Amino acid sequence: MTRRTVGLISIFLVLVMGLGALIAIPAVRADTTVPVNATDKAAIDAGLAILKTLGQQIHETAKAVQEKVKAAKAAGKDLTAFKADIATALKGGRHLRLDVARMRKPQLTAAQRVQLKTAQTAIETQRKNLQARTKAGALQTELDTLKAGLKAAVQARDALIKSFRVSAQAQVLQRLDNLIAEANKELTFLQGLLIHLP
Repeated sequence: MTRRTVGLISIFLVLVMGLGALIAIPAVRADTTVPVNATDKAAIDAGLAILKTLGQQIHETAKAVQEKVKAAKAAGKDLTAFKADIATALKGGRHLRLDVARMRKPQLTAAQRVQLKTAQTAIETQRKNLQARTKAGALQTELDTLKAGLKAAVQARDALIKSFRVSAQAQVLQRLDNLIAEANKELTFLQGLLIHLP
């Protein structure tokens, strides 16, 4: 039980500590930071609170199961019929840990990465052109046009980042819902095992 319990506790710590990393876009570093949607942040916080409560309940139930198993063994009771369930309890939380690990990495598609890289390249090209024309002593009207082009390229890149962040937040919320469902299933299983153990 100890290994399973430690694994489940680590899930909640990873979720809390790694929340910032869930929303980050690693493909290209942006010059500006798009704020997290307040509604989604509230939903994520609520989900984390639910997971924390479930984690405490799972920990307490797992501890009770562990104590009951020890007591049954000490009393010489036959636990053969519960061997598979006890083994399942020991393995519990492994798939949840894997899911949390995936949550820490935004799931950008190959197409999205190409889009972001292309947008960043456009910004660098515009920036170099502006610097070159400035050094060459170009007319102010030309420089203003180049500045407008650079601004438009930055805005296009930031719009992409914002859309990807919205997508990442939706993924986080979906995975959080999945984790809560799995945690509920784990708790129900442990509670049933606790009731039926001799």
